[in-house]
Formats: sequence, C-alpha cells, structure tokens
Amino acid sequence: MTFSLFKTPARHSLRIILPGMLAAAALHPAGSMAQTQPANAAKPDTTELELSASGTVQAQPDELTATFLAEARADTAASAQAQVNALVGKVTAASAHVTGLTLNAESYFVHHDDGDPRQNRKPQWVARQSVRLTASDGKVLLPLVGQLQADNLALTRLDWSLSREKRMELTRRAETLALQDMQQRAQAAASTLKLNIASIRSVTLEDQNMPRPMPMMMARAASMDMPAPEAPTGMQDVTATVRATLILKPAG
Repeated sequence: MTFSLFKTPARHSLRIILPGMLAAAALHPAGSMAQTQPANAAKPDTTELELSASGTVQAQPDELTATFLAEARADTAASAQAQVNALVGKVTAASAHVTGLTLNAESYFVHHDDGDPRQNRKPQWVARQSVRLTASDGKVLLPLVGQLQADNLALTRLDWSLSREKRMELTRRAETLALQDMQQRAQAAASTLKLNIASIRSVTLEDQNMPRPMPMMMARAASMDMPAPEAPTGMQDVTATVRATLILKPAG
C-alpha cells in the first residue's frame, strides 16, 4: 500500500523580550529586597526570542481493527464462562490460518444479574469477553468478520487507524517539518529586527497526537455480503510542535 504525504499550514506563536524591557524591570525593584538576576537571563546587549511552530503530515490509515464481544448467560457462573470460552475459541480457530492477522483477547467480566420479574427476566450469571482482530488488509479481515457474526459474536467496532510503527515514522517527519519552520521563522524575525542569532537556549518537541480510529461502517452492516475496500477513506493527521528560546545579538 502506498501512503501519500501532504503538508498542512504550520501553526506557531512568537514572543520577543527586548533588552529595554529587562533594563526597565531592573530600575523598579519590588520593595527593598535585592534583585538577583536569574542564571539564564539574557545579557544586556542581547534579545531573547521565544517562538513555537508545528509541522503536520497526512497519510491513509494502514490498520483495520474489528472488536467483538462474546457474551453468555447461564444459571451458574461456570456455565456462562464455559460458553464464553467456547465463543472465543471459535475466534481463535477461525483466525489461526489467516495470514497477517493479530488477535488480542481483552477484558473478561463475570457478574450476577438479579433479573426483573416485571420483564420476565430470571436471575442469571452473565459472562463477557472482548476480542480484537487487527489486519493491514481489509480483504483479509472482512470475510472473517461476517463468519464470526454468524457464530453469535457481536461486532462492536470496525475502525481504520494508523499502526504504531507508521505513526512513529510520521511523527519523526512532522518533527522535522516543525524544526525547519522554527529555524525559518527565527531567521526571519532576527533579520527584521536587524539582529543575528547568537545561540539556541532551549528546544522542546511535543507530539500532539493520540490514535484516532476512523469508524468504517455500522457494526450490523458488516454481516452483509460486501466487497473489501480497496483503500480506507479519509486521511489522518500527525502533528508535532516545537517550542524554542533563542538568543539574538546585535548585527556586526
């Protein structure tokens, strides 16, 4: 699968602390307490520049995830658990011979339902377990989805998302764009102020992204005969932000 990358406009902010501001502050100390200059304060003939910038890349998600719920009700906890285990066993057996598929058995829950005589619901034990199947190819996973629904497993989610490896790769690219934009803006600010960049005091990189699944379709629709999609619809953004403090000095 080929992933197309697109750049989006960078978001940024700018803050400049001029030497005159530092000097004015020194002329008006609070009370009679001696003022101690911070160790990292800018020198009198320098200017402190604070700015932030961001870089964004876009790509098609490369993982399809189906989440199922196995549920059973019985007069005893052991019986309800045995039925759920049998359902999960069907998922394991059906996916064992499918190449490129990852199975994760997740939360397991057992509780007693006291029932409701008004609704003709008798007391029972209820057991539940969720199972997640992930594949990089919808054509591999979608046929299995319909098969498992026919085996009384409830499909609760069907999402496209970026894999961890792909997200890490895109984050590195977004960070590079953010750093490049920061450098360009710092140079432009220094040039406008007729100053030169003396040094970079600090640089902080932040990843603003959380995995954002893209629902593909309603769960009940997956039980119908349907062709596997050629590619997931929509793009996902991966954004990185850089915050930096630079020291500017007079030109010449």
